[in-house]
Amino acid sequence: MQFGGIGAGIYGPNGGLYGWLESYGTLSLTESSPPQSFVEPFTLDEVKSFLKLPQRSPTDPDEDALVTELISAARVQAEYMQGKDLIQKQWDLSMDFWLDYFIKLRAPLLSVDLFTLLDSTGATTTLVENTDYIVDTKKRPGLVAPPYNMMWNVFTPWPSSAILIRFTSGYNSNSVFWQADGRTIRTGMRLLINEWFTGRLPFDREFDPRKELPYGVTAMLSQGTLKHVG
Repeated sequence: MQFGGIGAGIYGPNGGLYGWLESYGTLSLTESSPPQSFVEPFTLDEVKSFLKLPQRSPTDPDEDALVTELISAARVQAEYMQGKDLIQKQWDLSMDFWLDYFIKLRAPLLSVDLFTLLDSTGATTTLVENTDYIVDTKKRPGLVAPPYNMMWNVFTPWPSSAILIRFTSGYNSNSVFWQADGRTIRTGMRLLINEWFTGRLPFDREFDPRKELPYGVTAMLSQGTLKHVG
């Protein structure tokens, strides 16, 4: 995942280009041990209930695995259409240089967990919140910025991925979001899971391969993202 931004070149005498600082950031889930685990918006039993699946004894592990994967797939589709994280995740944003004064992070931003600079000697400096940077979790997306009347640290960066911002974003199960727009999004996810499980795609005879989802599902998963014009 890449983000556009402003880059900077390092020029030598007579305009000769010695090096180039890439004008993008790379976003990836934090690699951790043990690996991150995610709490999905639905449990396996909830989905099996609204799919009207019969009680099996013993349980069918293949069926359970499929339903579990469909829960995650529907949530990923909803996140794509929402442009934000519906469950809590930790991300690493790696940059070669400062992209902007305000650096936007995925919504809903919960916290910045680590902020480091890697200089040309290989030394790492850990920045301190409210001293070297501030965090605004109220914005959507959230952001980090220098404190009042300050600029970002000036340093000679390592040639690549000199800046790391590790942060956590997403809603927890008790968020009021799930009582508002989240309710409609969950309904859209149920419909999507049901169609994937029972229909195995396409959704209907008039299925348009250029549009993966029917309008009703699309509208529900896009809840709260429409912008008013005028």
